[in-house]
Amino acid sequence: MILGHRADFRRMMEAGDIDILFANEGEITCLMETEDFDAAVEAASKFIPTLVVTRGGEGAIAIQDGTKASVSAEPVDRVVDTTGAGDLFAAGFMAGQAEGRSLQDSLTMGAVAAAEIISHFGPRAEADLSALVKARLG
Repeated sequence: MILGHRADFRRMMEAGDIDILFANEGEITCLMETEDFDAAVEAASKFIPTLVVTRGGEGAIAIQDGTKASVSAEPVDRVVDTTGAGDLFAAGFMAGQAEGRSLQDSLTMGAVAAAEIISHFGPRAEADLSALVKARLG
């Protein structure tokens, strides 16, 4: 999907029209036209105040105004269905940011939400996400 709109995304990035960008590993390397993940993230972060990149089982990273944080994927007994994982990750991250939490805690909230959603079929949480976050972050 991003391939067909890469030029538009790049124009918006370079114009400073994007405040926050969520991407997965494949999307960010495609967008920045490099197979080098670290180079892609570094290049994109120069234009985006808050960049969040998910890496599936390898977790996620975020760079916000030059500060970098990363999180490992939360453990799950079994991956059942990844439908909604990215959306729930983004929702968890944004909830953390809206609450004034640190970049690290916001990433953790995203990882907790994504882990819950991939542990069953369907894109709706079956567990109380607030309780899961509280148990993980206190």
